[in-house]
Amino acid sequence: MANFDDQVMGLTGLTINGSSTAPSQSELTQFLTDGAKEIINQLPIELKEKCMAITALTSSSGQDLDGFGEVVFVSRETGDTTSIYAPCRKIPSMYGGMAADSSSLMYYGTATDPVYWVDGTGDAATLFVKPNPDSDQDAKIFHISYPSVAYNGNGTITSFPDEAEYLVVLYAAIKSLQSAM
Repeated sequence: MANFDDQVMGLTGLTINGSSTAPSQSELTQFLTDGAKEIINQLPIELKEKCMAITALTSSSGQDLDGFGEVVFVSRETGDTTSIYAPCRKIPSMYGGMAADSSSLMYYGTATDPVYWVDGTGDAATLFVKPNPDSDQDAKIFHISYPSVAYNGNGTITSFPDEAEYLVVLYAAIKSLQSAM
């Protein structure tokens, strides 16, 4: 498959190089990266799963979600000697304090029925899991990972559905034409 810049130049008839002409190679890289992110946000969940990354959580201090894409699901190891992961139930953040209260049947988290919640919003969002994960019983956060796509990439995007890659090229071609105008 042709490089991304060759594909965009083929669609638009524009010349994209390192000079100051619009669009430049750095602009095309930004258009491709923005296009990948925009397309991932519109995908159905079965295709979003192809864009997932896994981040391990091994402490009670939570995971800062700055730079993370959408959290798809969370799981937690059920015991020290097993490698079985139980899915975590998401609870509203206002009940996060009750996740450690054994008298709260709705919100209490156990090793076989763990819970998670997100405190804060935007850049200040932090994900917590109960019972607290540690190095022996970690939690895994399955989240969307947005790729960076270089203008001279080989025509494939890692951790991205193959059936949607052409849409990234079309997005970048449109943005390149807008830039040239």
